[in-house]
Amino acid sequence: MNYKIITFIAVLAISTSASTAMAQETMRNTNGRASNTPMMQIRTDLRTEIEARKASSTARLAEIKAQAEARKASSTAARVEMQRSLAKRKAEQTARVFAATVKRLEGIITRLESRIEKVKVAGGDTLRPEAFVEEAKNHLSEAKTSIALFASIDFSGDKAQENFEKVRETATIAKGHIKEAHRSLMEALRALGSIRAEIQRSATSTATTTEE
Repeated sequence: MNYKIITFIAVLAISTSASTAMAQETMRNTNGRASNTPMMQIRTDLRTEIEARKASSTARLAEIKAQAEARKASSTAARVEMQRSLAKRKAEQTARVFAATVKRLEGIITRLESRIEKVKVAGGDTLRPEAFVEEAKNHLSEAKTSIALFASIDFSGDKAQENFEKVRETATIAKGHIKEAHRSLMEALRALGSIRAEIQRSATSTATTTEE
């Protein structure tokens, strides 16, 4: 009987010791997992933060790039518009200068025609100077047509060189006609001068003959 009691107590002690050991191991494992959980969470949070920063940085770079492209487009548009404005002002200024030149030459024609008429009344042959004056009128008429084209030049092109080239082409044509008109008027003036000189010589010769 005593042997059975002692055996039972021994088995109970061993079982209790094993249970205690298992409980302690379970607690250690649980505590280990509990202690590892904050570290894992921190790593997760850090990875999340890094990814968030990367996403934010990528978005920021995209925004900066978009802003730069917008500024570039705006700058290009402003430059093109400024070049168009310059070409247009150049055309307007050139047209004003040429128009003023044509007006002055027309004034010269008016005075020259008055002198031609006087010479004609005096008996001079004014056919040649009148022909030169007519040439000058024709050239001035062509010049006016070219000058009018300045107002209709299309400045919608994006290339400044093309816009300025349009102005130069029109100006060259107008300038050529004005130059020819001036040349014709100079020829008319020389021809008229020769006729007047001839009339004066004839008048002097007649006066001398009369006196004799």
